[in-house]
Amino acid sequence: MTALNQALSAEELDELGDFLSLPDMEDRSMDLSMLEGFLTAIIIGPHVVMPSQWVSWVWDAEEGREEAVFSGLDQANRIMGLLMRFQNGIAHDFMTDPAAFEPMFWREARWGAAEWCEGFLLGTQFHSEAWARLWLLQPTCATPFLRLGTDDGMRITVKEGVADRWMRAVAPTLGDIHAYWQAQRASQLGALSRTISGSDASERPPCAARQKLGAMIRVHTAAGKSSRNVAARQMAQRCCIDSGRSEMSREPRCGAASRPGTKPLAR
Repeated sequence: MTALNQALSAEELDELGDFLSLPDMEDRSMDLSMLEGFLTAIIIGPHVVMPSQWVSWVWDAEEGREEAVFSGLDQANRIMGLLMRFQNGIAHDFMTDPAAFEPMFWREARWGAAEWCEGFLLGTQFHSEAWARLWLLQPTCATPFLRLGTDDGMRITVKEGVADRWMRAVAPTLGDIHAYWQAQRASQLGALSRTISGSDASERPPCAARQKLGAMIRVHTAAGKSSRNVAARQMAQRCCIDSGRSEMSREPRCGAASRPGTKPLAR
């Protein structure tokens, strides 16, 4: 039996991708690029998300309700094993060397950056209030994914001819997000330690800041309960894609690493 912490081979990755593209699945399931983006958001996000919460979205990327169509128990065990190992491989990369993580759209031209970023945004529906706080405090952390993973953002990106710029911004932005949540967890542990030792509780933010934060949380939480397209559209609206002060037009927050030439965005 193959250990669940063993990375997928190229052949096994193709096997998983072939299953997701079966006639009974392809119209509603994720492709591998979207799946990697989705799992990446779950892995580097604020809290643990159990497979029982996210696996249905792999088979039904629109509603998260449909089940996979397996030929039998052996195939079910095989595909679920590949899926868990795919997730564990991403987790291992971020545990060992986050800066070295490379989204699969840089590895092969057949995988689209648009699907990858759409999957990432879909993955932020879990623990959405925490993600909403991050988008509020550091809105440029959302920018590459909005520019590539939403219809409105893609239109702007194509019109401006800056797809390569935002594709290059994805990996360093992931590193920033991963570091942010790690720091938050360390801070929470420190606060818990101070509470146990009798220290004062942390101060609450000013009333105006709480009200602004609450408004964003409500929008983002509503998005997490809807289909992926509605969720992306609501998040894009919140981040002011169509306004003159849009974060979408800013330079990537992170220094973009050197990358090869632009790959197809796909859709």
